[in-house]
Amino acid sequence: MNTRTLSEITQLQFINFIPEGETLKKLIEEIVQIYKHETIGQFPYKDFRQLEHDFTEEFRKNAPHELITADFNTYMMFIYGLSSGGIVMKLEDPLERYKTKEWLYKSFFEWFPKYSFLEAYDFSKYKHLQMEWKVIEKLRQKLIELIKLKEIDMNI
Repeated sequence: MNTRTLSEITQLQFINFIPEGETLKKLIEEIVQIYKHETIGQFPYKDFRQLEHDFTEEFRKNAPHELITADFNTYMMFIYGLSSGGIVMKLEDPLERYKTKEWLYKSFFEWFPKYSFLEAYDFSKYKHLQMEWKVIEKLRQKLIELIKLKEIDMNI
């Protein structure tokens, strides 16, 4: 019996789908490898609970009826969805590529400005959250690089 998961098969098809040069394929492979091996695989709920506790007053003042866990999950899933294969279709369609690039240029705090009060703080106290955040940022930058490379290949 073949032990490959659906996700692995999809990622292989995803990499083989790209007809462009080796540079584009290598960058896609790098993105997939980062996604597969550097994500922690578990949402950092405990760190978010601590963060909400540590910044109780700021959350009450700036985001009283909001759930940062839901907003972070939305942002994270956007990046991870693209990183696990979703970027392929976005690359091929000029309008989708443009819209995706516009969203990728935005940080979490630009997506959700109500949490901008957190931007200046060091997150090292929240180990899993910080690790996840770094991987997301790394993937976001690689995805931007990939779109730019695609546009160069197409002479845009």
